[in-house]
Amino acid sequence: MGGGGGAVAVIVAARQRRIREIIDAFRLADATAPDRARSLETLALSQTGELKSLVADGVLMPGSREGTYYLSEIGYIYRRDDKRALRVVLIVSAILLLIGALVIPMLARRG
Repeated sequence: MGGGGGAVAVIVAARQRRIREIIDAFRLADATAPDRARSLETLALSQTGELKSLVADGVLMPGSREGTYYLSEIGYIYRRDDKRALRVVLIVSAILLLIGALVIPMLARRG
C-alpha cells in the first residue's frame, strides 16, 4: 500500500514539473499579453494534457492571432492559490485516514 502512495507522489511531481516548464516557456518568450502571444510551435510545446488543463483553467489564453496563446499571470496566480487550498484538504484527509487506519485495528483488538 505504501508503494502506491509513492508512485502517486512521483506522478504528481512529474506533472507539476511539466506544468512549470510550460509556464516558464511562456515567460521566457515574454508571451504574457494578447499582443505578445506565441504559437505552441514557436515555444517548442505540444498539446499535452497539462497544456490543455492550463487552457481550461484560464492560465493560458488565446492570443490576438489565431493559433497563439499567452500566459495570464492572473489566471496562474488564481490556479496556484486554488491548488494550495486543495493540497491542504488532501493532507488533512490523508492524516484522518491514517489515524483511522491506526485506531480501528486497536479498537478491534480490545473488543
